[in-house]
Amino acid sequence: MIMNKLELDIGSPEWLDNSDLKNIMSVLNGGGDHAKIVGGTVRDTLINHFWNKTRPVGDIDIASINTPEANTALLEAAGIKVIPTGIKYGTVTAVINKKPYEITTLRRDVSTDGRHAQVEYSDDWACDAKRRDFTINALYMDANGTIFDPLGGIKDVKAGKVRFIGDADVRIKEDALRILRFFRFSSQFDMGGFDETAMLACVALKDMIVDLSGERIWQEFEKILRSKRAIQTIPVLATIGILRQILPDFAKTENFIKYTKLEKKLKLQNAIGRLSCLLPSDKNIIEKSALHLKLSNDQKDNLVKFAASYPKHDLKTKSLRKVLYQYGKAVVIHNLLLLGKLDQKTLNYINNYQMPALPISGQDLLNEGWKPGPELGAELKRREQLWIDGDFK
Repeated sequence: MIMNKLELDIGSPEWLDNSDLKNIMSVLNGGGDHAKIVGGTVRDTLINHFWNKTRPVGDIDIASINTPEANTALLEAAGIKVIPTGIKYGTVTAVINKKPYEITTLRRDVSTDGRHAQVEYSDDWACDAKRRDFTINALYMDANGTIFDPLGGIKDVKAGKVRFIGDADVRIKEDALRILRFFRFSSQFDMGGFDETAMLACVALKDMIVDLSGERIWQEFEKILRSKRAIQTIPVLATIGILRQILPDFAKTENFIKYTKLEKKLKLQNAIGRLSCLLPSDKNIIEKSALHLKLSNDQKDNLVKFAASYPKHDLKTKSLRKVLYQYGKAVVIHNLLLLGKLDQKTLNYINNYQMPALPISGQDLLNEGWKPGPELGAELKRREQLWIDGDFK
């Protein structure tokens, strides 16, 4: 089904007027209809239109009936840099003015094993659409703004629904990550509700999540934690048993709800802080969870710091200066959120605070006649504590 942009009355989106994009589309099309913008860019443009949102448009992905080799030859002949970023999946990336544009050849699935699909190239737009996960992601737009909607994605955008293409059970069995993607998209689009058929299929097949890699799980779960409806989605995942599959050592949701509500009020968003609220304050369990999700070293270190014991203190500036020096801004903000004590005035003070530097060093003590060794280190620590207790004077 082809739907004209004037019938939809969405006008010409600003991102479509990009001269670099127009250049790439012109080269790929070669006077024909060989390439279309696909997926998130088109979806989010329609969400902004129908739901009066201002979702930013991210990377622009392009689908093409040309083979990767043909696309590469066309682009390079036009002087456009091409990187073979995912050549075995039919994807190359054109780069103009340091901005990447992924171009993927139309495909159809030959076989799947629940994690990976064997595909072959195709020149059938409807066939390519059917292998995508949700109808709202199977939307295409040509260089003139005309939208191609073969599977009813526009209707689902209008309804605020994330709906599987085809049978939900079959699509999940092809790739269990679609369970997490269903909840991620449903939670990001603060509109409509959960599609009941899709959710029942996700619950029935939730045990498949354990076969996914930690990297893939965290990639989707982090987006759920950051999503607009995280406060509603995380308790739902806990109730239906999916959160336990994602996070085997999950403890409870009460702290998460309180923490995230205050974060939203203060326009903050810390995915690791939110993750910390779902885990018990046990270093071994935290490190085990970090390993399970394949977190980076910095993410793991923050998760451990957030769960460590934290002193009681008032919100007077002298008390804040002391804990900020000893624990760092991120830990102080996290714990005040968790305690429900962070307000805008305190947050502003923390953000604007310039951390002081200890005005004495080991070299100063050596110059005084101290000998290198444990005694010198202990004396330096003693003077640092005096300096802290004296409000850094």
